[in-house]
Amino acid sequence: MGHITLVTGGAKSGKSVFAEQLAEQSGGRLGYIATARAGDEEMRRRIIRHQERRDTRWQTLEEPLRPSALIAAKETQTDFDVLLLDCLTVLISNILLSEPLNWDAPDPKALLSVETLVMVEMEALVGAAANFTGHLIMVANEVGFGIVPPSPLARFFRDCAGSAGQYLAARADYVYLVVAGLPLCLKKA
Repeated sequence: MGHITLVTGGAKSGKSVFAEQLAEQSGGRLGYIATARAGDEEMRRRIIRHQERRDTRWQTLEEPLRPSALIAAKETQTDFDVLLLDCLTVLISNILLSEPLNWDAPDPKALLSVETLVMVEMEALVGAAANFTGHLIMVANEVGFGIVPPSPLARFFRDCAGSAGQYLAARADYVYLVVAGLPLCLKKA
């Protein structure tokens, strides 16, 4: 049965670096599941910085919408001892933006449908991790510390990310909050 660690924190808090260190300390064959898409030049540079931080021990797998299917795949199950999924918040953005909604006046039924898509993927991640014999480390932004966002899309995103974080934290063996590069263990198995 798999082992799940959730690492959360604010933007530029050091959560990805900490998660990478946890993965490397676990040893074995390391897989990095990237959810980001290089939609513009600034994002492309961010992705390159993340890639340059990892050495040759890491194999990068890209999956912007369904990382659960990648984790559940037989090849992934046998090829890796540790998988690092970075990041859940970007994954949630990808799911939200893949749906054709009018974000200026979103239909409540459509919002419920999109929220369901997000939570189905979170449940699938937990299910895939349960069948993975290695260690799954997931990184997520903590987006609930700020003010209430002014737009419907931003509020909905914040709410989905918060619900997903709570769901995963309840099922994780370990949960860390990283602030200013310092990890605080919130939950131990």
